[in-house]
Amino acid sequence: MKIHWKALLNLTIHCFLLTSFTGTLKSQHLLKTHGRVIINSSGDTILLRGMGLGGWMLQEGYMLQTADFANPQHKIRAAIEALIGKEDTDLFYESWLAHHVRRPDIDSLKSWGFNSVRLPLHYNLFTLPIEDEPVPGQQTWLSKGFELTDSLISWCKDNEMYVVLDLHAAPGGQGYDAGISDYDDTKPSLWESKANRDKTVALWKRIADRYADEEWVAGYDLLNEPNWNLPGNIALRNLYKEITDSIRSVDTKHIIFIEGNWFANDFTGLTPPWDENLVYSPHKYWSTNNVASMQWVLDIQQNFNVPLYLGESGENSNVWFRDAIRLLEDLNIGWAWWPMKKIESISCPLSVPKTPAYQLLLDYWNGNAPKPSAAFAKITLMVLADRLKTEHCLFQKDVVDAMFRQVYSEETLPFAGHPHAVPGVIHAADYDLGVAGSAYSDSELATYHISTGNYSAWNRGWSYRNDGVDIEPCSDPTNAIGFNVGFLDAGEWLQYEVDVTSAGVYDLHLRVASDGSGGQFHFSRDGTDVSRSVSVVNTGGWQNWQTLTVPEVILDTGIQKLRFHIDQGGFNVGSFEFTNTGLSTSDISARFLSASTLDNQTIVMHLNKPLMPIQNPAPAGFEVFVNGQVYPITGLQMDSGKPAQVMLSVGSPLEGSDNIRLSYNGGAGVLATDGTQLTAFSLEKVNNTLLVVHQIPGRIQAEDYSNQSGTQLETTTDAGGGQNIAYLDPGDWLDYDVNVTESGMYRMNFRTASESATGGMEFRLYNESGILVFQDAATFPQTGGWQSWVTTGKDVELSEGRYTLRLLVTSAPFNLNWLEFNLLSTAQENLEGALQTVTISPNPFHSALTVDLQFTVPQSLNIQILQPTGQIVDSQWLDAEKRHTIRYQSGDWPTGIYFIRISFPDGNSYSSQLLKITP
Repeated sequence: MKIHWKALLNLTIHCFLLTSFTGTLKSQHLLKTHGRVIINSSGDTILLRGMGLGGWMLQEGYMLQTADFANPQHKIRAAIEALIGKEDTDLFYESWLAHHVRRPDIDSLKSWGFNSVRLPLHYNLFTLPIEDEPVPGQQTWLSKGFELTDSLISWCKDNEMYVVLDLHAAPGGQGYDAGISDYDDTKPSLWESKANRDKTVALWKRIADRYADEEWVAGYDLLNEPNWNLPGNIALRNLYKEITDSIRSVDTKHIIFIEGNWFANDFTGLTPPWDENLVYSPHKYWSTNNVASMQWVLDIQQNFNVPLYLGESGENSNVWFRDAIRLLEDLNIGWAWWPMKKIESISCPLSVPKTPAYQLLLDYWNGNAPKPSAAFAKITLMVLADRLKTEHCLFQKDVVDAMFRQVYSEETLPFAGHPHAVPGVIHAADYDLGVAGSAYSDSELATYHISTGNYSAWNRGWSYRNDGVDIEPCSDPTNAIGFNVGFLDAGEWLQYEVDVTSAGVYDLHLRVASDGSGGQFHFSRDGTDVSRSVSVVNTGGWQNWQTLTVPEVILDTGIQKLRFHIDQGGFNVGSFEFTNTGLSTSDISARFLSASTLDNQTIVMHLNKPLMPIQNPAPAGFEVFVNGQVYPITGLQMDSGKPAQVMLSVGSPLEGSDNIRLSYNGGAGVLATDGTQLTAFSLEKVNNTLLVVHQIPGRIQAEDYSNQSGTQLETTTDAGGGQNIAYLDPGDWLDYDVNVTESGMYRMNFRTASESATGGMEFRLYNESGILVFQDAATFPQTGGWQSWVTTGKDVELSEGRYTLRLLVTSAPFNLNWLEFNLLSTAQENLEGALQTVTISPNPFHSALTVDLQFTVPQSLNIQILQPTGQIVDSQWLDAEKRHTIRYQSGDWPTGIYFIRISFPDGNSYSSQLLKITP
């Protein structure tokens, strides 16, 4: 057959173009670095949003709740094998690998919003340990790991998701933390064996050769979280470069991800990058979410023009997840969360149910139960492996919502997917999905203990949801879902989107439990209170449940936001049931519910019904009392959008420390829209929300802070009563708004107690622009008891002005009751200097003691001898204009430690010196 040369040329060109086009199509998703970002072959920036598949190819003890007795996988396997034998153990691990990650898991991740996964590899699924190699120095390859990886990549490819291959357990183990890398300290580690390092290099070459042309493989994470003493990280860099060379000999296209030493975050010696397609991959857990927390690695990004990829993060609250992801994405840093599923967890998307039988197995391994039979143990473990399947896991929708929707939206959604029907039952734990401050408010939202040194349990009941709300298992059979909200603190609240199908008067029936008294709560709707503050009685226990009824709550029809406010903590709540009473609103009176300050000249009053426009001029029968004095009312205003509220304007400014009361005489004819008259009320308390500004000089009670972190309150036995700050740890802090009325030298006194430790605290003043203008520190002695109080003084020079005073705990534990600032006059300063000349002899002493004030006392002073418990054993007033020598006969004083305190008539103590009695 004759073919014209032009036709042959056209055919050749066509085939070349087709081949080139096909090759372009095949690799269009392949990732590579481009400056500080990762791009695909089309030049589109790709931000990896991934999930780590921890626990699949490598078990970690904490995920199986075995960490107390078996943390690394080889110990977990040994414990299982000791119960059921090697053959059945092999069957269990086959089932584990088959069920832990399947196509439905990847399909689910895609539907939730993830575009990638990070696959932790255990080397022993790909090659033999060096101890088991038939020929030392040679590599025996296993098929299991490659088969599992092939399946995962195919599922991800179908979902257009990337896979980061992560060597989580390298031959020999790469760190002292055995649970992470399956390190066995009876065998040479990765760093102690060249054979292990050679196997690691060979393994990566084998992996790269297999996946060199796979476009949905994002790249190779060479070594997960090495944590070994490697001076200068020289050995780590050398190994990384050797692995890189081995990969590049078969694959020049895929990204190399490298982690620093010490859990991925020490990149000493690992810069500059040695490959053109390299990404630095730190990890981030339990630290504050701000740019400063990432600056150390941002410097690498900026200095070397390379991308960053956060290979692991998680194990915290939804608030932390949302804030961390927002921070990372604002910095254009991709991420992979950890992990996808664990046994009985609230902090990952899928929770594997724990059976009672598995708990019995754990009890046995922990030494708290008899040994089970092999048959029982085998069935239990096979059931556990089957429960790994996605369809058997509990989907934690709040976790996924926090990681995606909440990152860029503060909109709240009904937890069940639809509003709660009213009349009907609302379960307290089913508050709305959304960010803190929109769906709920709680005093503890996350843990930041890497930054603060203080761990905080965000959900102290560790059940049901991963927010700051404390949810625990519940035994109440009434309206039950098995959980209640507990550990309630004043100021917290929960929001529920409700659909009121018929307007009317409702009774609210709450299921409550309490082991004490004092709890209080109220309800609001769309910003207006609909109930008074109601007290919770002592039910005799935290799971002794009773029904408490809030009567005659008026609700309008339609979808609305209902909030449950905790006014005082100390109770648990399980559910709210709304029943329609059948009453008309005109059947009940119009009445006062609550009032609060809006600003320093406005009080907002909440009523149970909407009002007609008030026709009478101010004060229209209303009276405002401030600290017992009548304040003039200069205006009345109503909001058409909130007709059950009235705003009262007062003629004189209110202060945050004011005690405000409100009365109505009932004679002014204020009417509700249904025609009923507003009922008279007298001296109802107004919730004063104004900022308390503490005046200096003056005393500040420790509990009167404006903000705090890590502290708790308790009742004090110190003089004056009230509360003190307790359970302090280094890193805890308290903020107070203060006004220094006069510049000068001040004596700052701290009232502290400590059973056995010396305490320490920094105090800082920040001006109104947030700039630190003053800083000093003080230490406090141990006092022998948590309620044995002493006063410690320190002189400081302060400038006039408004500040935020921050007290930062530097050493602990100790309790703090109050602090005070006394302006020192020149005479007082001279006296302070004179007090330093006091001599005490002998010290230690037996039965007699002499205290000599070697100066003329300019004003009357009180001198006391006290035991550490605060009990005064001797007290004398010293006359002014005299020198004094005091002699004590102490034969009947018990052996121990005493204090001497010299005080002025105004009650301020300026000196305290320790005395010791010897036998």
